[in-house]
Amino acid sequence: PPTYNKRTGRTEQKVCRHIWEKMWRSWVYVDEHHKNDAEWFCKIDYDTFFFPDNFKYYVRDVKDWDPVGEHHYFGHVIQHRSRKDAPMVVGASACWSRKTLGGIAQVYREMPKGSKKGERGKCEDRAHATEEVTTSTCLREHLKIEPEAARDDQMREYITIDRYPLVLTWNRTEQGEWWFWKGKPKDAGQMENTIARRPIGIHKYKKPEEILTLWEEFYGPSGNEALEKVGKQRHGEVAKRFVEEVRKEMGIDP
Repeated sequence: PPTYNKRTGRTEQKVCRHIWEKMWRSWVYVDEHHKNDAEWFCKIDYDTFFFPDNFKYYVRDVKDWDPVGEHHYFGHVIQHRSRKDAPMVVGASACWSRKTLGGIAQVYREMPKGSKKGERGKCEDRAHATEEVTTSTCLREHLKIEPEAARDDQMREYITIDRYPLVLTWNRTEQGEWWFWKGKPKDAGQMENTIARRPIGIHKYKKPEEILTLWEEFYGPSGNEALEKVGKQRHGEVAKRFVEEVRKEMGIDP
């Protein structure tokens, strides 16, 4: 029913999100109907530009993981959101192996109903739970699976949590240990070395036209209009150099 918002002074329709319940039920469904259709499974936020070819490169060529025989849960790991700063994978691109899917789906089927008062740091079906925090909690408590940070051999992140031109300016040395750097290795890449050159996911592009523009930037013909515009935006020189290097690494440009 509509509720009165004291901050805005208006009566508004209350939005009920329940992202946690949507996700755990979705994974149970995938396990029951599609587990044998793929080796790897990812939850991708709608505002993330996902690179499937780079994902395959990471799990097969870089890691050589066995998705059927090994547990894996990986992505961009942070440590400031959950109780006791336990590590978790952010929702931009959170992925796991088929074996992990089967294990966690069974945990979800059997987990108890919980409090309706919000985050409690427990693996349970409850309202107002934070999806990423609860996912990592369930994996840790019941399957002994810890999140794995997707980084390359230069300690650069495969998945961003913000727009790439901005992330490429994050300077740990000058800006200090704000939440993004919490728990990350001291030699983690920063500034132009924050993002891997075979990125898996680039986050925070909410408009459909922005996603289409990213496609042109990374996969379009050499010298296309979208690519040229990259160099004219804020932090453009750094951003354009990054895009050009990514295109070369992916084999788009020679």
